[in-house]
Amino acid sequence: MGSFYTSHTLRGPDQEAVLAHMRERRAFVSRQEDGNLTVLDESTECQDPQVLGALAHSLSAVFACPVLAVLNHDDNFLYLALYENGAKTDEYNSNPAAFSEDDEDGFGVPQGGDAARLCAAFGAADVAAVEAVLRDDSFMMAVERHERLAEALGLPPFSVGLGYNYAEADDGVPENCYTPSAAAA
Repeated sequence: MGSFYTSHTLRGPDQEAVLAHMRERRAFVSRQEDGNLTVLDESTECQDPQVLGALAHSLSAVFACPVLAVLNHDDNFLYLALYENGAKTDEYNSNPAAFSEDDEDGFGVPQGGDAARLCAAFGAADVAAVEAVLRDDSFMMAVERHERLAEALGLPPFSVGLGYNYAEADDGVPENCYTPSAAAA
């Protein structure tokens, strides 16, 4: 069985501001590393791209920053949505045929993903490296693609392979990662 997780990585805002904004939600918020921090939100663990996108939209609009929303479904596919200043500006699906009846083996060609836009949003320089990760069809597990993408974009290592449910079960909560309720205490 593969991984199931969601996360949101923000470029710009500090942990205290995001904790304050998330105070009514069950979530973990990492400390900022190289300008990025990651939010692990309980409600997005339902694996619904609309729920994932609603939080990304809100965070991006409130903090006027880029937010990369990530959904890994059973390591069969990696879904990404980039929001900038409250608007969805890019979308990517590593395996759009995963739930299609048209494709017998359940694998398809990755769709979407603008490497240049992702690099610009997160301050990464190597557009070719990001493009290679997005188009590479040799990944056996979506978490591997996510790890390589995070490396290419310069995102924190703890933004990969960890969602709220895994963190809640204490499967590797990043050091200096807090819940909004813990910050208020």
